[in-house]
Amino acid sequence: MGWTCLNGDRMGNFLGMLAALGFVLATFRPTDLTFVRHGETVANATGHYNGKTLNEFSGKGAAGVSAITRELLSQPRFEAILVSPSPRALKTIAPYLRASHSKALVWPLAYECCTGKRPKDAHPTAFKWGSAVSIPKDMAGLFFVEAGHDRLPSSPDYNSGLAQVDASLAEFRARFGGKRVLIVGHSGHGGQFLHALTGKWRRVENTKEISVQLR
Repeated sequence: MGWTCLNGDRMGNFLGMLAALGFVLATFRPTDLTFVRHGETVANATGHYNGKTLNEFSGKGAAGVSAITRELLSQPRFEAILVSPSPRALKTIAPYLRASHSKALVWPLAYECCTGKRPKDAHPTAFKWGSAVSIPKDMAGLFFVEAGHDRLPSSPDYNSGLAQVDASLAEFRARFGGKRVLIVGHSGHGGQFLHALTGKWRRVENTKEISVQLR
């Protein structure tokens, strides 16, 4: 079997066809999403919310983090790992990142929102961007923050939170569709996000995997 030498124009056309084929294949590739809520905190366990209890794991929470770390390590590697900038979410996935020699993208749009009882007239309005994302020094090497995506969303009420969910859904589809993705986030935002993505309400529990495949 012989090989035909392509001139520059033909080679360019050939490479363009390959790129187009790759785009088409990626478009039809299913999205494999694993969602994990952060470990149980002292605030979750006691109902007392303050600056310390909000991000400190309970005994059950620490055990849950160890268990989910082992479970994730037994699975194929993820093509993208997206994590809420909340310290409790960062601390939940940090042991897995260290053990798997991986880095995660801090995804501000996964920040907690839509907490409390859903209003009868719930509808997305608008949210703003607030303070800069901050990574604790002891975990700095495990995460990266993208320029232009380095502020915390400010969604002070349920409806602005729904706008944040819509924004996260649009960005997820545009940037991470067709990939094997892990998201580590929260119950409020996570529940709304999964519902918007799949049309199904799911119970979002601490350190319990929710697996979704989208075509």
